[in-house]
Amino acid sequence: MANGKVELDRSNDSKLIKQFQDGDTEAFNPLVLKYQQKIYNLIYLRVHDRETAKDLCQDVFLKAFKGLSNFKGECTFYSWIYRIAENCTIDFLRKQKHRMVLSLEELSANTEDRLQMTDMYPSSCQILENKELGYIIRKAVNRLPSHQQCVFNLRYREQLSIKEIALRLSRTEGTIKRHLYNAHQKLRSMLLPYLRNEKIEWL
Repeated sequence: MANGKVELDRSNDSKLIKQFQDGDTEAFNPLVLKYQQKIYNLIYLRVHDRETAKDLCQDVFLKAFKGLSNFKGECTFYSWIYRIAENCTIDFLRKQKHRMVLSLEELSANTEDRLQMTDMYPSSCQILENKELGYIIRKAVNRLPSHQQCVFNLRYREQLSIKEIALRLSRTEGTIKRHLYNAHQKLRSMLLPYLRNEKIEWL
């Protein structure tokens, strides 16, 4: 019975694809309705963020819409669009990883303000929702010396200004900037191996 349903699904998909390829673009809509939740779930499991998954899901079906005219039927429609979703997700994660590398490369600059929290700390980050990377970043932050960790968290988790941190800790602004700079340097050193797909010795 199950095999019969699978064959029926394939037959229905094939009919819709044929209609689409014959010029009836509305035939694409039932395919979207049928598979969009599956594709969304697949993407969400990789990116761990609902809005990102929605955006990528839309990109997948847009690519499918543009490419369906060339679909040869050598595999099922779902297998075909599944591969599109995988490639879109991999491309997205690769870009985020590359962006993270660039952010870390900027840590060698003399000013701490060049590193924004949205590029560094996953708890309030929107460009990185990858659980594995988030875990590694938190581990790295936890390995900072206590004074650097404290200043880093006040700056990026609590979003305090340099002046506010200095007042809270009864330190000069110069001292706070120095702690942040040193924290950035240590984090850069600890995280770059992961971002370059090298072994992390400290983890």
